[in-house]
Amino acid sequence: MAEDNRLNAGEIAAADFERGAADPVAGFPQQIEHAISNRLGPAEAQRMELAERSGLRVWLAPWYSSSHWYVDNRHEVKFEWDEKAGEQKFIRSMDLIRRIQKNPSGRLSGMVYPAQIDTCTEELLRASAAAATELGVSLTTHAAQSVMEFNLMVQRHGKTPIQWAHEIGFLGPSTILGHAIFVDEHSWLHWYSREDVKLLAESHTTVAHCPTVFSRYGQLLEDFGRYQRAGVNLAIGTDTVPHNILEEMRAAAVLSRVAAENVFTATTEDILTAATIGGARALLRKDIGALAPGMRADIVLVDLLSPSMRPTRDPLRSLVYAAADRAVKDVFVGGRQVVADRKVLTMNHDDACAGVEAAQIRMMEKVSKLDYAGRTIEQIAPLSLPH
Repeated sequence: MAEDNRLNAGEIAAADFERGAADPVAGFPQQIEHAISNRLGPAEAQRMELAERSGLRVWLAPWYSSSHWYVDNRHEVKFEWDEKAGEQKFIRSMDLIRRIQKNPSGRLSGMVYPAQIDTCTEELLRASAAAATELGVSLTTHAAQSVMEFNLMVQRHGKTPIQWAHEIGFLGPSTILGHAIFVDEHSWLHWYSREDVKLLAESHTTVAHCPTVFSRYGQLLEDFGRYQRAGVNLAIGTDTVPHNILEEMRAAAVLSRVAAENVFTATTEDILTAATIGGARALLRKDIGALAPGMRADIVLVDLLSPSMRPTRDPLRSLVYAAADRAVKDVFVGGRQVVADRKVLTMNHDDACAGVEAAQIRMMEKVSKLDYAGRTIEQIAPLSLPH
């Protein structure tokens, strides 16, 4: 995708967050890093400008890794390693985070982001944890997000991804793991230990829970209430379109009850806490995530006269399970209004969508040249209604 179209995608994500977020922090940073600026390159200044213009609180997390995945057949994921390149990108990422910290808006922050636990060396992960401590910022990676990754890490280290992360000192109060679904006690794994959730809780590590994207593939966290009762700090994210935190809150609540086979495993208040205070805690911030004296004026105003909110005996329940973003009327971040009467004030949503659509057409034309088997877009992703 061309750089200008990457920026278009970032604009769409920011506008979606503003219109559909229960929390003007944009729900959770794990999504902002992907949507706005997760790549190093010549357009770093443009991405920072976009993040600033959005009016949101944005945690920019330029990723790096020691290897990347690739496939050349239908049954095996392979790794191409370049440890030196990963180290160089790590250094550049830390330099960028230092620049972000100097941004005068007060709404931009950085985050240390080695991309995945299985694509980074132990040395790179240890260096990342040390850098996050030095810079006073959060640290994030993807871990325990697939059965394949779980089995691979056991083969490499003789331990689950979570247990190995704990062994090398990667877990802690500043660490955010996306998505920590396939822990040792997950029913798909039939593993012998029951230590992972306890390690997450005792280390005060945050789990970024993004229920929609995984449920589309039939995968569930088992379960939100189980992690919470064990003492794990949970936060809500999207990691896919739509970037709608309120819909993710609904999915988190419903799917937790499905996974637990227990309607009482997680309350609506529990889900709200994860979407607000849980995210703020993960970001090492005590001045956002709640409405109280001395807190930042990050406020969402909901139209109680919206038909989807009525009757209004329990407004939170109506917002999460019925209305979602349809009832969000105004949004303020740090006292500045970014949504007025349901209209995003900081982004041109229509122009951004047009840019992404043009990029999609160009990308579809190149698919067969990039695919290992030379397949067309219709073969890889058939239309839902082909005829």
